[in-house]
Amino acid sequence: MLISKAFFYDKRAGSLEGQIVSVVNNSNEFHSDLKSFTKAIETDSSYVNQFKTAYNVTINQQTVRKAIADYVRSLNEWDSKWDKNIRGEQNDLTASEINGFNLFNGKAKCATCHFAPVFNGTVPPDYMDTEMEHLGVPESPVVSNGRIDPDLGRYDVFKTENRKHFFKTPTIRNIELTAPYMHNGVYQTLEEVVDFYNRGGGYGIGIIDQEYQTLPTEPLNLSQEEMDDIINFMKTLTDARFID
Repeated sequence: MLISKAFFYDKRAGSLEGQIVSVVNNSNEFHSDLKSFTKAIETDSSYVNQFKTAYNVTINQQTVRKAIADYVRSLNEWDSKWDKNIRGEQNDLTASEINGFNLFNGKAKCATCHFAPVFNGTVPPDYMDTEMEHLGVPESPVVSNGRIDPDLGRYDVFKTENRKHFFKTPTIRNIELTAPYMHNGVYQTLEEVVDFYNRGGGYGIGIIDQEYQTLPTEPLNLSQEEMDDIINFMKTLTDARFID
């Protein structure tokens, strides 16, 4: 979340603060507005004092939005097993985890979209753009005769034909804790996700009418052991802070 230049799966918000406003206003989420939030918070003297201490101003819509955004930005501990090994604090990665990392960056091509160290789609070294991809995600977890999920993604923002079914590339940090997977939650396990990629994404399960699919359509030809190793590596990105 800290290093991201767009928010929501369709990138319709350009900042974390903008995302917060959208969530508050959305009739399917908070169905409210920041003005109402601010009035409610102002009635609690403890909040009034905390806002004064934190921002040296009285409570207003801008500081309410900023306070929520600042909290979300604080959820970046980077204290996973992988981080500790990279920093030299530990030396306990298994052979499977190391091989999974090498596959992630090599044969499996995961790192062409999920860039280390954040492992999302925000492109290094400048981190000024967050990429989107069209994977051909199906509407149901089938392995043949698939049908594209009807969510049009980025297309719904600008109505650009060549952006149909494009979605922001999320981080894989803490991925073992964030099932279900894909923008529509079609997959319940990491095994299903890796199998989908191994088959060539949507094209590999029969969704062959998507000319803008960005995921290579050829199978990766990963063995079962290699797929297991990739999953074991991804689990090293689980932050200890979110397990306790």
